[in-house]
Amino acid sequence: MIRRSIVAALLIGAAVTTARAEDEIGLLSPPQLLELAKATYKGEICWWDTVEANIEDFGSWELTFRYDYEAEDGPDRTARLYQMPCSYGAYNVGSLFFFQTEFEGLVPLHFAQPELHIEYDGDDDAVVKSIGVIGFQTTYSLVNAEFDEETRTIRSFSKWRGIGDASSSGTWNFIDGHFVLTRFDVDASYDGESTPQTIYGH
Repeated sequence: MIRRSIVAALLIGAAVTTARAEDEIGLLSPPQLLELAKATYKGEICWWDTVEANIEDFGSWELTFRYDYEAEDGPDRTARLYQMPCSYGAYNVGSLFFFQTEFEGLVPLHFAQPELHIEYDGDDDAVVKSIGVIGFQTTYSLVNAEFDEETRTIRSFSKWRGIGDASSSGTWNFIDGHFVLTRFDVDASYDGESTPQTIYGH
């Protein structure tokens, strides 16, 4: 009986230690994340009242990884990805993402995406003559974004108008501890059809 009590005490102690370790990694509740987001993004870039009313839409995921320079048989690093809604439109919802590691703490994620130069055929925005990439910029918000745990990929799909015939979409893969833009598709023609073309990646 005494031995069983000792084992039980050890198991309870291990569970408490594990819970504390998870707290030290910084697993945040949605209300905590909301307050940190407000402190990070001053002003009214997000619809804060609506965000709070939809706090059940917040998401979080644990990711394990090793940097390329680390040994393959070394210990895994643990990180957490957080997603929260920010802005609401008729057919688009913008999300913020935060990334948390043991050493860097919680940081906001910004995502690379191409800056476009679109040339239409005169005043007819149904006919696109060319789409050029001027360079790259970063955005703090991704539209209609979803995280795929299996592929560890964030995808966005931004409708330029309600029927979605004109749009842009991006794919960011988790590579070497970072989210890297690997593909960007654009359909710039307001022609009633969905005909995206890949302007970056493959």
